[in-house]
Amino acid sequence: MAGNANRSGKTIMKTAPLFPLKTTISLFVLLLVMWLSGVNEPLFTFLNKTLQLLPQGFWQFITTLADPWVVPLLTFVILFRQVNFVRALLICSVIAVIANYSLKHGFDIPRPNNVLPPKDFFLIGPDVQSPSFPSGHTITIFAMMGVISFWNQVNLTSRLLFTLAAFIALSRIAVGVHWPMDLVFGALIGWLVAWLAVSLNSRLESNMQPYVQMALYGIVLLGAIWAVINKTPYPQAQWLSTAISLFAIAYSLRSLTELMHRQKG
Repeated sequence: MAGNANRSGKTIMKTAPLFPLKTTISLFVLLLVMWLSGVNEPLFTFLNKTLQLLPQGFWQFITTLADPWVVPLLTFVILFRQVNFVRALLICSVIAVIANYSLKHGFDIPRPNNVLPPKDFFLIGPDVQSPSFPSGHTITIFAMMGVISFWNQVNLTSRLLFTLAAFIALSRIAVGVHWPMDLVFGALIGWLVAWLAVSLNSRLESNMQPYVQMALYGIVLLGAIWAVINKTPYPQAQWLSTAISLFAIAYSLRSLTELMHRQKG
């Protein structure tokens, strides 16, 4: 384990995770090959149509698992007792948001629905108009799976989480809102963001003061409340978003209550 924190904030940390050189090179080469070969548009059309073999409700569910609000809260629910992990998770989330918006508006590449005629592909959900490259959902799911991977530093776990993230990211093509290159670049950025977040977290003091821990759980609580209010654009998966948000509210409140009792006691 890269870190195993109890509620007091104490943790036993290994050294910072190694830079994911092989993964970075592999994704960069794949991105370069796709760009030079001009396969981006035909591959999108092929995958978008082929993936319709599965029902639209399935892809709404899967793509919601990569939602920038939903998947960080789900990650929190899984490992909420490890307060140092919660800090790494929040660091990762902040960096991912900054990377997503700066790169999207920096490249300003149009989405498939702004390039292709409606008859040439399937669009599930809203007609999104924001820039396409990279995929924000893909950055988020790879960042969250990556932060768990780099935290645990177990090769098998890393491979499984990377594969899971890739499958979930594929839903962005299935719903018709991203090109394949958006996904590859998003995966690269997300994985690097996760590595950076865990590396930064390993340099911080592991024995956090109670008020710092309470602040971390308070931030999660506010985010979870916002996620309940802010409805997902995919109606068939609204129940998933709401359920995860409610669990995050419950666990953050539980953690805050325990910390306050400990302070009084």
